[in-house]
Amino acid sequence: MLKTRQFYKFGDFRLDCTAKVLERAGEPVRLPRKAVETLLALAEHPDLVLTKEELIEAIWQGRVVDEANLMQNIAIVRKALCVKTGEPGYIETYSGRGYRLTGPILNECPEAPPADTRVTLPPTPEAPVPARLRRRGVLFVAGALATAALLFLAINPHRAPSPAAHYSLPVPVARLDGKEFQSAISPDGRDVAFVLDRGDSRACQLWIKFAGRAQPVSLSSGASDYSSPAWSPDGRQLAYLRLGGATGELVVVNRDGTGEHVAAKVFKTRHGLYYHHLAWSPDGKWLAVDDEFAPGEPFSLFLVSASTGERRRLTAPPAHWIGDVEPRFSPNGKWLSFIRVIHRSTQALMLSSADGAILGQLSKEGAQVTGQDWSADGRSIVFASDADGEFRLWTIAALSPRSAPSPDASSVFADAPIQLSLARTAPVLIYSVLRQDFNIWRLDLAAHDVAVGRWTPVVNSSAQDASPQYSPDGSEICFRSDRSGEEQIWVAGADGSHPQQVTEGRLNPSVGRWSPDGSSIVFNDSRRMDQYLASRDSNGKWSVKRLGVQGTHPVFSKDGQYVYFGRNDSSVQAILRVPAAGGTPIEIAKAHGLSFGLSHDGSDLYFVKELADTRLWKMSLATGTISPLLDGLVPYCTSCWAASETGIYYLGTDPSSVVGQAIFFHSMRGGADRLVAQYPEVLSPLGSGPFSLSPDGSNLLCVRMDSPRADVMRVEPYR
Repeated sequence: MLKTRQFYKFGDFRLDCTAKVLERAGEPVRLPRKAVETLLALAEHPDLVLTKEELIEAIWQGRVVDEANLMQNIAIVRKALCVKTGEPGYIETYSGRGYRLTGPILNECPEAPPADTRVTLPPTPEAPVPARLRRRGVLFVAGALATAALLFLAINPHRAPSPAAHYSLPVPVARLDGKEFQSAISPDGRDVAFVLDRGDSRACQLWIKFAGRAQPVSLSSGASDYSSPAWSPDGRQLAYLRLGGATGELVVVNRDGTGEHVAAKVFKTRHGLYYHHLAWSPDGKWLAVDDEFAPGEPFSLFLVSASTGERRRLTAPPAHWIGDVEPRFSPNGKWLSFIRVIHRSTQALMLSSADGAILGQLSKEGAQVTGQDWSADGRSIVFASDADGEFRLWTIAALSPRSAPSPDASSVFADAPIQLSLARTAPVLIYSVLRQDFNIWRLDLAAHDVAVGRWTPVVNSSAQDASPQYSPDGSEICFRSDRSGEEQIWVAGADGSHPQQVTEGRLNPSVGRWSPDGSSIVFNDSRRMDQYLASRDSNGKWSVKRLGVQGTHPVFSKDGQYVYFGRNDSSVQAILRVPAAGGTPIEIAKAHGLSFGLSHDGSDLYFVKELADTRLWKMSLATGTISPLLDGLVPYCTSCWAASETGIYYLGTDPSSVVGQAIFFHSMRGGADRLVAQYPEVLSPLGSGPFSLSPDGSNLLCVRMDSPRADVMRVEPYR
């Protein structure tokens, strides 16, 4: 039983089985829940090789999960155990079989069974493990998936899929080296087109896996960035976006890659937005695409004639939102579903008529939506959302958004965003899981080699670590992390040591900003926009209170007496100031403002006006005059900049690459921009947070993104 084996110790690590916490030298190592359970399953059976099937059954217990989830958890655990790439560390891989945790594994509980006794993995609070045949002390999977699923549903009725649903185990479509996403399945369910990202600064490629062929083939040519393949209704043609250079193109080709023609010009990039941007109408006459006319605009939906290039606008979202993406036609062509991206943490599944008349919202308020498609009969929409805390696929009745019942949850789930596509004439689902790992790095600004980044990892955990900010004296940093299971504000030493959690609960904190004396941090809730002040007492304990105002991206004044912030809703669009001790806010400018920062002397307030803005603006706090400061920011990376005494460090596009990015310095004195360093990999702008310059000006804190591999998975039958 679990109570007799409460701790496992190996090397410098100790695993608390009851609390499901991994410690290193007494310090907690924050891991996602499923990663801890993966390590626990291995620790319960030391020196034995657990098959992939046994591990999946022990960790996910009857849910439909592909091997990629397990592989990702193994990678996360290895990273947490400080194992270098290419080294087995504590976990050995047995090709074609499974994994083994190498010893010695010590049990610290005094009443534990002898060392040679094998203990089965205990039940979790969510779903007890069904009884299994025990062979060599290992959980043995007995029975079909349907039996396990029925037991799981009996225990967890609130997370159950529709009783009529039937799922098969997913199988990989292709296993290429990189991240496979934006997949589209042909109408007959046979062929799969997808985009491949190799994880470096190379452009994304377009691939097709044809039925009956062992290996996928590439349709990419040149250095362009490919995006969003969409099949024609008869499956004979493929449309896609080809991006890069001065403009982008909406291209149509035959399924074998011949007969290419450009149907329309589109905006040259999608700024790291991984949504699917293109769909083909059922009659074959129109292509729905999300597009914008110029940087700074939100994405809107357009209809483009597949033959003539005629263009019709369908939607016009508010200017301060990211916009409307991922259009999908209903099978009869009368309706259009799409995702409205409001913020990095908030999206909505929307329904409209084919001419763009909005009918309503189908998804839960305040949740994320990352993929969607219509069922073959047109009665429902399958979509991916984290409405219950984890990303999973949901099914909802499509045509009654105001009176529709709650969506049904399927057994396909993940701990990261999901994209999907459904066949029209076959019961086939394909999907991919878009895992991204944000980490905090320090760039040495004193070195002069722009080709070789002078990078040092500061916070490099398996969690999403972003939005770093140096304390006023440079001895600490605050940052946002979901290492505890939810996004919270954390504080650590400037080198990332001794992390301490500051906030708790469902606050959804955005960017934390220090007070001038380093005793407080101000931030806002990214979904509800409530502002909070975290204060530290003389004993180092943090407490959090509401400021009683709502707004975005608050920042302290130079003297610490005030907090500046933006208010951007339907009733107010202004920049305001409120006393740091609390009180009534005062409007100081009628302007839309985001991602605020102060000039070095505190006399000017820097900000961007819109999420897609490429310009940084300056407002004089003495006169209220607003003027442009620089142009060249990566769209949606609104806070990827930091002010020095003489200029601005910022993230911009690398002119020598189609998709590459680089850090530049904009001089206040001469207005010239110089290259500081190429970014080692493309940074997805949403969620990365601001840059931060050390007080002595020698280092720049940035966020870099590891891009682990992902496979397109096929589920058949899926009903």
